[in-house]
Amino acid sequence: MSVLNRSFLHKLKNNAIFFIIYSLVFILIVKTFGYIAPFFIAGLLAVIINPISEKLKRKFKINKGISTLFLSLLGVGIVIFLASVLLVKGSQQLITFLNNIDSNSYSYFGTMISDLVNNLDRYVNYFQGLSNSSIDIEGLVANYGKSLADIAKTMLAKIIGMATSLPTIVLIIITLFMSTYFIAKDFDKIENGFLSIFTDETKIKVRRVKSEIMYSIKGYIKAYTILMSITLLVIWISFSIFRVPYGLPLGIIGALLDLIPFLGIIVIFVPVIIYYFVIENYFVSIGIGIVFIALSILRQILEPKLVSANVGISPLLTIIAIFVGIQVAGILGIIFCLGLLVMHDILKKVDIL
Repeated sequence: MSVLNRSFLHKLKNNAIFFIIYSLVFILIVKTFGYIAPFFIAGLLAVIINPISEKLKRKFKINKGISTLFLSLLGVGIVIFLASVLLVKGSQQLITFLNNIDSNSYSYFGTMISDLVNNLDRYVNYFQGLSNSSIDIEGLVANYGKSLADIAKTMLAKIIGMATSLPTIVLIIITLFMSTYFIAKDFDKIENGFLSIFTDETKIKVRRVKSEIMYSIKGYIKAYTILMSITLLVIWISFSIFRVPYGLPLGIIGALLDLIPFLGIIVIFVPVIIYYFVIENYFVSIGIGIVFIALSILRQILEPKLVSANVGISPLLTIIAIFVGIQVAGILGIIFCLGLLVMHDILKKVDIL
């Protein structure tokens, strides 16, 4: 005697198959991303370029091959420019950081660390009077600073090593451009070739899946653009009001780190709050602390709503996906769980699941 409904068992079987296939594809992409990255980026650029080329062909009678060639050059150029700016600026900041550590210069950050150590020593000496323990703050800071310097030097060596491997970079650029051009130029042929393996009824569903995926990607980008803009403005304005230096650069860094839930703004706010508390500037410390709490609450309220509204999944499921994902595998876990929810929702909409 069967306890469970046959329809439920059928859905359970289909969902289990979907979960296994999705997991295997996700793991395969993650493990091989270093090898397929140029083609993955080329595919994304081609998806953007193809509709633009089609519009130029319809409205202005521009040959698709010519427009695709121009747009491919433009797209790859933008990607290279952004990557170069990030690489150069990152290297410059890293070199400056290393120079400050190695020369023991009394810059703003050097003075800040010195004040921090002195005040921490004072607090520790007070607490040591209440116990028999002994803590060498200066030794801890020196060791920690040395560890940071070692990590930074290793990162810089890798960046320089990658930058100096010119043949590899040229090969990657050529591969990216050629892949973008040919995928965008033959986009319709590739799509029709893929659809040819399905029946006419299934083709309609596959096309609907494609349109739903594009809608979800656009919605996800829109949602996080709003969240990152809010973070940038709040950090910039609040730091300017409380006269905390480097408000705009820290706001940009905070906005980028905001892509990592539960971690992003903590990296920016918590060190500032602790520093101003230790140097006994309680007004700034408490003020920035209140801004941090308010922004955290606002972000936790808006994130599920924005993601669910623009991507189409339940706010509760979004919260669960973010929480479980961050616990299991950090940012990759979040991408896996949110992608799982989105794909499951899409396949339900087109009556595949």
